[in-house]
Amino acid sequence: SVVPNVGNERVDFELLIKNNEEAPLHFEFPTSQYYEITVTDPSGNEIYRYSKGRFFLQALQNLIIEPHQTYRKVESWDYKVNGKRVPAGQYTVTATLLPRKLNDQPLNNNQIVVSKVNFNVPAENSAIRNVKVEGNKGNYLITGETKGSVEFHYNVEDGLVEYITEKLISTTGSQDWEHFKIEVHIPIDKLPDNGSLIFNVYERSGEEIKNTYPVILEKFN
Repeated sequence: SVVPNVGNERVDFELLIKNNEEAPLHFEFPTSQYYEITVTDPSGNEIYRYSKGRFFLQALQNLIIEPHQTYRKVESWDYKVNGKRVPAGQYTVTATLLPRKLNDQPLNNNQIVVSKVNFNVPAENSAIRNVKVEGNKGNYLITGETKGSVEFHYNVEDGLVEYITEKLISTTGSQDWEHFKIEVHIPIDKLPDNGSLIFNVYERSGEEIKNTYPVILEKFN
């Protein structure tokens, strides 16, 4: 299967191949390219292909997935085609597995695993960009850029509990992009047992909140 994890500036395509059988799955591939990922726009035109511009080893490759284990890979796309960001809207990702043999049996094209999923590309954030996170276990360093004369704030929550209530980010109000750096510390015994810890940075003008930019600090389960 393919799971699109959508962010403000990129989507991470998580590829999962699970072996539900009691015996190992033995895939043989003709090259080092195990899979293809493509994205089509609302009109059905292909706008992204994972393999484009990449080079793969032209030699047989083997992949073994043990019983009840999952093969996982993540590939990212920055929503850009020829350097320009695509419009917001619904797109379709198709992930195709490219083995030549499965358990020593030749495969024809009808047996290649295909997963097709729709996802939404968000509108570009005009005031906040390039938010990145480092750290774990309650200690995080968040960096990013803001632009504009309004106030920028942040909080940290998991969808149910607010761990850090709204705080102001110190900016000059420049009309050019300016960097910010924030350290977040949450006691390890206060962290959620399950779910995602989310850092939200956003514009506030009086009661109006807009241009929210959420980033996952860490996933817990």
